[in-house]
Amino acid sequence: MDVSARALLVNTTVRVWTGEKRDRAITREICTMKGAEQDAVRANKSLLGKNIHAVQAAERAVRQAVNERTLPWMDDGTRILKGSAFLAFTEAMAEPIRAFDAAVEAFILTYPEIKVEARQRLGDAYSESDFPPVSRIRQRFGVKLTYLPVPSSEDFRVSLASEEIAAVRRNAEAALRETVNDAVRSLLDRLQEPVVHMASRLRLFRHTSSGKVQHPFRDSLVENIRAILRLAPMLNLMDDPRIAELCADIECHLTAHEPEDLRSSASLRASVADKADDILRRMQGAFA
Repeated sequence: MDVSARALLVNTTVRVWTGEKRDRAITREICTMKGAEQDAVRANKSLLGKNIHAVQAAERAVRQAVNERTLPWMDDGTRILKGSAFLAFTEAMAEPIRAFDAAVEAFILTYPEIKVEARQRLGDAYSESDFPPVSRIRQRFGVKLTYLPVPSSEDFRVSLASEEIAAVRRNAEAALRETVNDAVRSLLDRLQEPVVHMASRLRLFRHTSSGKVQHPFRDSLVENIRAILRLAPMLNLMDDPRIAELCADIECHLTAHEPEDLRSSASLRASVADKADDILRRMQGAFA
């Protein structure tokens, strides 16, 4: 299982100045007024209000785009990317990063007006020193994707006895196997969730005798499965044939019909729901 030769790590850094500022003077004033110990209450000012929301939404879109195309690796947020998917990944990330940069530029253009609004909104809590000059605003924002090699258990340069190095390598290999398995389980969870949802919603959906629909479902019931199937080859780090086979069956049996066809036919809904249950049982059994 030489994952280091098949994948790389991705670390995402997105800088956003949120404009949240602690006001120590107001904090002391509130604590004194309420008879509380100093710092028992903290007063924070929102310098930017809703004006930063568009940038924050663009930041979330960047992180979501990364998470959709990668799998979890380390607790610090580092993700793992299949090496053969690198070009597709960088191409896919171009648009959310461009949208983030555009949102930042729009924010900077309106920054003088934002300060005027803040003076009115904050009243006596306004302080000019809370706001950086326009010339320094841009450096408060940015997106950086850092690519790193996956560490190998062979890559030790410390001075240890041979038996100690062997023990360290065994430990590293075990940790690596577990981390890869966690990544595979993450992909399976992403495949399983919309399949479980489809089976449930198809069985609940029905037309009453009066023609009304009970427990309707949206077109996204099918589209969400199609979306993860498009990403699955990129996320199948080790090209596991079991995952490829499951994806082929999901595509064949669960996404072959349009949502309106499923709404129109009770027998088709039952058949597809049964297929979904069968795939889920195989999924759980194959990777138990």
